[in-house]
Amino acid sequence: MASLDPILMALSKLETRLYERIDGRLTEQLREFRLEINASFDAVHRRIDKLETEYEMIKAGLARIEADIGTLKADVGTLKADVAALKAEMILVKAAITRLEAGAIDDRSERRSLRQEVADLRSRISGLDERVRELETRLDER
Repeated sequence: MASLDPILMALSKLETRLYERIDGRLTEQLREFRLEINASFDAVHRRIDKLETEYEMIKAGLARIEADIGTLKADVGTLKADVAALKAEMILVKAAITRLEAGAIDDRSERRSLRQEVADLRSRISGLDERVRELETRLDER
């Protein structure tokens, strides 16, 4: 069995060297795989961080929009009340204009009537002036 010992020893050494080479390669490949996995996780974490930042920005923007909507609703309510008040005032203004127009028509007709009366009075005064002159001339003649 002496002849088997050197063969077994050589096989044992070969086995050891093969094991070391395989172990070295596996260790290197495992290290590269871990680096690749870690890089992938880092990329995922960066993306998650970016998404969280974007989410917070969207939440803040949405909160501003909701606040603006609340303000706009209040402003719309105020505007509706103002429009209703303006409509009521417009009705009053239209009624006042109608009254003024009716008064203006009455005033025009009264002015025409007064002009006619003034013209009549002037003619009567002219007639009276003539009669006064006649009477004065008669009195002067006597």
